[in-house]
Amino acid sequence: MSAPSSERRLLRPRYIRFAAARLWVIDETQPVAVLLEPTSGQIDRIVSWPEISSPSPALTIASYGNRVWLHYRGTDALACVTVDGVNHAEYLEGTHLLTAGSSGAWCFRPTRTRDDVARTADEPPLLRPQTGPPLLLAHPGGGTTPIDVDGVVVAADFDERSVRLGVEQAPWSRIYRETPTSAGYVLQQSKSWIHVPLDTERTHIGLDDHPRSHADGAWHTSEYADTTYNELHRRKRAIGDGVRWHWGMTGRHGGVLLVKAFRGGSSTPVREIELPGVQASEGTAHGDQLWLLVRSVDGSSSTRHFVRLSTDTAKSEVETAIDDLDITGYCRAVAPEPADHASYVRYCVRRLDGWQFSPLMHDVRAEFIGDWPHGRLHISFTHDDYEGLTLVTRLNLYDEQGQRLDDVTRYVPTELMEQADTRAYPDRSHAVGGVLYL
Repeated sequence: MSAPSSERRLLRPRYIRFAAARLWVIDETQPVAVLLEPTSGQIDRIVSWPEISSPSPALTIASYGNRVWLHYRGTDALACVTVDGVNHAEYLEGTHLLTAGSSGAWCFRPTRTRDDVARTADEPPLLRPQTGPPLLLAHPGGGTTPIDVDGVVVAADFDERSVRLGVEQAPWSRIYRETPTSAGYVLQQSKSWIHVPLDTERTHIGLDDHPRSHADGAWHTSEYADTTYNELHRRKRAIGDGVRWHWGMTGRHGGVLLVKAFRGGSSTPVREIELPGVQASEGTAHGDQLWLLVRSVDGSSSTRHFVRLSTDTAKSEVETAIDDLDITGYCRAVAPEPADHASYVRYCVRRLDGWQFSPLMHDVRAEFIGDWPHGRLHISFTHDDYEGLTLVTRLNLYDEQGQRLDDVTRYVPTELMEQADTRAYPDRSHAVGGVLYL
């Protein structure tokens, strides 16, 4: 039995990139991109790549010229997508996508490092096994080239012009140190960053083939390359034609989204724009314009909106072409309904119905509402501090492809207890008809 045909899937914007003279607005889980004409904001076309598997929706994206490169976490496939769909796909050989330039997509395999502790100060370094070359270059027209690097590559970073390789090499020394396991002489390697231009095409990179800078201390990457750090601290940037855009929240616990535009190497902004009540998750620039995906700070809505900013004005313009856009026909096919679906639903209801997850919660009821795979498990309850309201949390048992998610009965009790004890709920004003959906 397949999914009900009446279920519509609307676009949920998560990523935006600029390629092929168009804005690519990519869905958060489905292999779909809506391409917008940047001047008018109108839809040019919809591109999809359902033939590329994705056990995880986590996606790394790089774009250059007319191509967008896509790598789903947990897979070894790198897809090169154009306005006509998948142009070609390459096997990543255990590497992961880093960035892209005129020579293609740069992919990186880090070398695992651990303390090398010896009994004497002159004992040579241990060999570090490598499963393959640290770099793989995927070419725009198809095919890949493995790239060897002198030294041991343990870190990689990038900017708009180059790939930066963190390399450990000779000369080396050993320093005596008390370690948690035993005392010994710990290896100290020389460290440097090699700056490789993005248009480089070669099979071997020597230590002196490109500009090199000294590196000290522990390896780390910049805030621009570290997406986790970016998300946590809202330190973002995008580069247009001679314009650098930076944005972030003015307060540590919320506040106003402040956007600044700089030209050339100047540290004085040519434009400052404030966007109250929203936070940005993604941004891309072209010419003197910036496009941001934003959503409300107060959590009243999880919907992301698409706004356009310009150096010419302090006003922002909301793009509406992708609002309520139906992409059902471009989504991946849904798996067959599992034969034990009804039994699994009864199991979840039996395990959660009537369970008092916190002393503050009462009248807990669990009920499955809807049909497979889009139906959800509704857990309703009352809370001592929300008198007169019924609180309802809705849980997916399957993902959009009909694959069963992790057993909710194993982690939901803890989540609901923590929510209840910390009152981590939306404001009472969001209740509808005496029901507050979480």
